[in-house]
Parts: sequence; C-alpha cells; structure tokens
Amino acid sequence: MLTQEQYNLFTGQYVSYSETDWTAIVSVANIRLASFLCLDEFPELTDDNLDLAELLANFIAGVLKYQGGADVLESKSVRNFTIRFKTSSAANAFSLIARNYADTIERYSECGLGFSVEKQKGCGCDKYFGF
Repeated sequence: MLTQEQYNLFTGQYVSYSETDWTAIVSVANIRLASFLCLDEFPELTDDNLDLAELLANFIAGVLKYQGGADVLESKSVRNFTIRFKTSSAANAFSLIARNYADTIERYSECGLGFSVEKQKGCGCDKYFGF
C-alpha cells in the first residue's frame, strides 16, 4: 500500500491523515486507477514498480485537489465583457496525469490506449479519455 511518506516523496505535497482515512483514500484510488487502466485489480506495489507508486500518488493528488467538487466556475474577460462557465477541473487533472505519466500508463494499462473512463459490458475498453 502507498504510504503517506511515499505520497509526499512522489508529489511534493505533505498530507497527514489518520491511518484509517489514508487506507480508505488509497483503497478507493487503487480501485479507480485499476478501472481506468482496465485492470481487474491494482498490482501490489514493490521496489520493482515504483513508477506505478508514483503514478498512484499523483492520481491521488489529482483526486484530492478536486475533492468535493469536480466542476469549478471560471471566468474569462476581454475588455468589458466577462463570461462565466463551469470547467471539469478533475478531468483536466487526469489529462495532465496522462500526459506526464504516459510511459507508465502505457506500461501497465490493459486498455491499449491509456485511461478508460467509461466501460460498458463487453466493450473492450473502447471509450477513452481522449489522450
């Protein structure tokens, strides 16, 4: 299991959760990341797959950043005209992770093309995040 110390090392972000809360966060992230990678279960982390631990840590960082609200209201202004709109910042975080860790995702993904964000029964992971 990814430790809080490993999370700090791989992300540069310090967290201090209770053991119970951290275990829950990592467990959910393992399930979600395994699903996105079209794996039946998330592999056990060892010294031989530290790149996977780094991917998991940064995946968790992306999830925690947008915890409680995936859509963020943004505004853009040009001269005296302003428009407000919702953006899917969580999706942007996953897109950034996919770009930064493409080699690791390719190594472990069973989808054939990186993350799969929507799977249908028997689909063979044919709907991708678009990276």
